[in-house]
Amino acid sequence: MRGAVQPTMFDSRALSSSVWKRKAVHAGMGLFALALRWLDWRAAALLALTALLFNLFAMPRIGRGIYRDASKRRDVGIVAYAAVVLALILLFRHHLAWAAAIWGMLAFGDPAAEIAGRLLGGPRLPWNRKKTWAGFFAYAIAALVAASFLLGFVGGAPVPFLLVAGLALLAAFLESVESGLDDNLVPALPVALVSAFLLLVPPSPANLFQVDWRLAVLLNLGVAVAMALLGAVSFSGAVAGAVAGSLILAFGGWGAYAVLWTFFLAATIASKLGLTEKERRGTAQASRGRRGARHVVANCFIGVLLALVAMPWAGGASALAFAGCFAAALADTLGTEVGSLYGNRAFSPTLGTALPVGTPGAISWPGTLAGLAGAILVGLVAAATGSIPFSLLWVVAVAGLLGSLAESVVNDLGRLRGLRLDHEFANAFNTFVGAIVALEIALSLEKGGLYLPIER
Repeated sequence: MRGAVQPTMFDSRALSSSVWKRKAVHAGMGLFALALRWLDWRAAALLALTALLFNLFAMPRIGRGIYRDASKRRDVGIVAYAAVVLALILLFRHHLAWAAAIWGMLAFGDPAAEIAGRLLGGPRLPWNRKKTWAGFFAYAIAALVAASFLLGFVGGAPVPFLLVAGLALLAAFLESVESGLDDNLVPALPVALVSAFLLLVPPSPANLFQVDWRLAVLLNLGVAVAMALLGAVSFSGAVAGAVAGSLILAFGGWGAYAVLWTFFLAATIASKLGLTEKERRGTAQASRGRRGARHVVANCFIGVLLALVAMPWAGGASALAFAGCFAAALADTLGTEVGSLYGNRAFSPTLGTALPVGTPGAISWPGTLAGLAGAILVGLVAAATGSIPFSLLWVVAVAGLLGSLAESVVNDLGRLRGLRLDHEFANAFNTFVGAIVALEIALSLEKGGLYLPIER
């Protein structure tokens, strides 16, 4: 699935012996998920922790033959794999069949994607030219088969095939995006959190559409044409925006749609603000602020996911998560746009040292205050439209601010380690954090104490 040279059909030379060994070990470790049928979560977590420590301290001495780069002290992917398995067991400690299922997606989907992508080649993905459709579908099929088998074997109950198929496609998509992070981390945790939410609030077909889907589609098609003609978005942005807007309006309702528009309008105005000066400084949004499909996916993917899997049946907590998601998106956009224009002194959020304005991860006080104002604005709109109580507006503000700061911290840590997060992935990450923070606060308030995921 990776690699600059496109191999011929079934060209075994496209994969080195070390890659074959690495992928065999990757898949082989997934077979240990079968043991979750007999282990309790404490024993399973202890074994996973042992594996993590082994990968951290023993593998550098005995296992460098399967490293991506044998010159490095540790292989990030090998360490991340064990860490993700431990996180899955802790998260699904009372539902180990789901830990096994998602472990199976990770264990068998990734090798299938790389092997099929490199051996078969073929058309490239439009959102990531380094990867292929062959690898994408190989991941989805392998993930579906492995997860379905493990869910049934460990859980001993009927497998919700359509749900698992949807999760497998989600995992395949997440694995295929350009992130700058190890691909053991990117698919597993979001899929796990979606699964966890669905376990908490089982889907019900009642009142699935909050607004007639035909009205939602027609309205958003008209809006997309108007925005494209006005030059606010590119053609790809208009198409992606029409899809995202239709889904959010149909499944999330008018309040969610108002939140989406608040983000879009405020972000567009902020991008145009002082555009000439920002272009002179080299900090302006590309294409003079015109959003494309990549921007829509980065900022709206988590919101659309929440609208599809949560908002029709989960009520208040999911509405807060949705608002927190777009509060983080707007806080990040305003922080960047206002900070690059008025923040003459930028600094590292982790070390506090001065950085050039425009450095990925750098923050400024004007940008931070503008971000907080943007998060509050989203909360006000959500409250005014009845999506959330006014008394919980502070939850959205906190979630939005923390989401935007989380992206800055991750970017800053990556800079210190010589890594660079993909810009669009970083934007999606901040919306993810905003949603999770809002959801955690909402569930803790409902419980009257700290909420721990997947409680009995």
